[in-house]
Parts: sequence; structure tokens; C-alpha cells
Amino acid sequence: MRKGYVSARTEVKVGFAYAWKKSPEKNWSGTPWQLRDALRQQTELVDLAVESPATQALLRFAYVRRRRGRWGSVYQWSPLWDWTIQRKLRASLRRQSVAAVIEIGDLSEVTTPFYVYQDLSFDVLERYYDDAFGVPGFKGLDLGTIRRRKERQHKIYDSAAGIFAMSEWFAGTLTQWSGVPKEKITVVHAGIASPGAQEMPDPERPSGHPPRLLFVGRDFFRKGGESVVEALATLRREYSPETTLTVVGPKKWPLSGDVPEGVEFVGDRSPVEVTRLYREHDLFVMPSRFEAFGIAFREALANGLPAIGRAEFAMPEIIEPGKNGALVSSDDPSELASAVVSVLEVPDIRRHTALAAREVRKMFSWEAVAGRMLAAISDSARPCAAAQAPEGGE
Repeated sequence: MRKGYVSARTEVKVGFAYAWKKSPEKNWSGTPWQLRDALRQQTELVDLAVESPATQALLRFAYVRRRRGRWGSVYQWSPLWDWTIQRKLRASLRRQSVAAVIEIGDLSEVTTPFYVYQDLSFDVLERYYDDAFGVPGFKGLDLGTIRRRKERQHKIYDSAAGIFAMSEWFAGTLTQWSGVPKEKITVVHAGIASPGAQEMPDPERPSGHPPRLLFVGRDFFRKGGESVVEALATLRREYSPETTLTVVGPKKWPLSGDVPEGVEFVGDRSPVEVTRLYREHDLFVMPSRFEAFGIAFREALANGLPAIGRAEFAMPEIIEPGKNGALVSSDDPSELASAVVSVLEVPDIRRHTALAAREVRKMFSWEAVAGRMLAAISDSARPCAAAQAPEGGE
């Protein structure tokens, strides 16, 4: 798996394909938007139109379903939406000449060499499917649909020139569960968006001030938010009664009753505001139950803030216990509270995290991710060019 990247501008003309929705800069936590901008700085990038707002609106209405007591549309997993995207993408490629295509998600098979950028697969969703709850974060997705999509996805993987995986963990699932050859996979990670995080953070936690914990996540329950609130109660009772927790993400308070004492609920916040909060707190706590990657952990570390996550998925790649945070293995609030204390009581963890922040911002910027992608595409293009070169003769 190639991990190197280039920062110089390349001569490869690349097509960029993503099914944009409203507010493109916010789609998938800003991932496609920021990657697109970073690629533009390093190569000639061509936008390949695949979205169809009118069709999307029609299918969204046609595929409204009620599942587990809630209404929602499942149009994005329908064969009609697949057909629409495929038709639009292939038509766009007939109008544009590009050396390769980067697809954000498994959009369609095309004849141009194409690369798929993903953080998880339907093989992963099938493994984590629960008959009672489905898959966290994927409302309305039933097991039959997962298996049908998995078969389609395998065909796309087989045809793709390469897969860009967000993590080593996901790369491992591609080989073990999806049967993708290792040489076809490039781990490129995900970039971070931390506006205003250019100055070095303070490596020392001011002595005497109450511990300040931070949780950031719109999907409060999937991210383990209620466990963090329960752990706070334990910490205020058994560690420091002045310990506080700031909760960012949900539009309204997600638990029953009033906001507990010691919790500051601030709702949704802009990236600039979240960056400021990273810099104002002592520990980022998000024991996510299902986390394909975890960009928020990288952003916390890029701002010198130690983090606590779960010992699953890609989180152990990001968090090194005893160096920049801690990992928990369950939903037990007592275990989480103990992990919080274990970090707060070791000043060297904060110091190490603060001193490593600059390198984190450098290695995991969107510019670095784009560079790794273009390096992989360039490497793949060379053998093809050599094979097409005219042979010499007498």
C-alpha cells in the first residue's frame, strides 16, 4: 500500500465525481469539497456532473419508507438512483477527456481508469448489522439492501483501477472481507479542517483551573454522547466537582430532561468555532460506537488537544494511549471516567500532543491527501503508457 505523496503540481488531468446535495461545502462533513479544492491546487481537475436535482427530488419522495418507527427516504440506495448516476457520469465522460476519475463513493463502473475513495463498505455494514437496531448512522438500511449493494460494490471494486482507503483498518477489511487485492489499495487517510489552527498550542495546562471536557458530534448516540454525560456525573462526584463538559453538534438537547449541571450545550457550530473550542478545552471525549474514520479526533490532535475514543475501527490508528489520549473498550461510564482521569493526571500527554500538533496538521492536511492520490494515479499510469508506446524495429 503506497503512503507517499507529492506536493508539486502534476500534469495528470483528473475527473472528479460526486453526487452533490444542497450546501456542497457541508456534504459528508466537507470531505468532497475540501478534497476537490486540494486536488485543484495540484493538478488539472475536471468536474464530472453526476447529480440530477429533479430526479433526486422525485426519488426522495418515491422512496419514503417507515422503519423502526421513523419515516425517511432510502432513494440513495435504489437501483433507479444508481442508473441515474451511471448515465450522467458516462455522459459527462463522453464530453470530457481525462486520464483518470476519482469517485467519491462507489458511483459507477466506467471505461476510464477510475479510483474509489471510501471510509467503509457494505461488507462492513453487513458485519455490524443488528436485527433490532440496524446499523448506527444508516437509518432505513435493511439487511437485504445491504447484501444487494454489496454485490454491486464488489463489481465496482473489481473494475476500479484502485481504491483509496481512509484508514489502515478499512484497507484491512477490503482485503479480508471484500476480496480486494492489497496492491489495488492505497491508504490516503482523510484531511482535517481546522481554520485558525496555525499557531502552536500551549503545551502546558494551566494549573488550578477546573477540567474542561469537549464532545463534538451531530449523531449524539452513535458517538457515545450519553456515556460521556454519565461519565461527567461520576467525575464531578468522585474526581473534581468543577469538571465541565461542552457538547457540540445536535441542534437540540438530545437527552430527556434538562441539560445536567456541569454541561454546556452549545448546539451546532461552524468549523472556526469548533477549532476555538478545541483550543479552550483540556480533553476531547468521543467513545464512538460506530466510526468509519473519525476526522474529529485528528482535528483535536491538530489543535494540541488529547483525545479519548474507542478501541475499534480506525480510532487506534489515531489515538496512542499514554501519548496523545486513551481508548476505552465498552459503554461503561465508569471505564470512560477512569480513562479521562488517566489522561488529565499525566501532564506529559498534553505536552506531547501539543508539540506534535504541527506535524499532525502537515501529515493529515487535505493537500497531503490529494498528493497521495495523485501519486498513486501517476504510478498506475506509467506502466500503461509504457505498454502503449510503439515498439522499436529494425
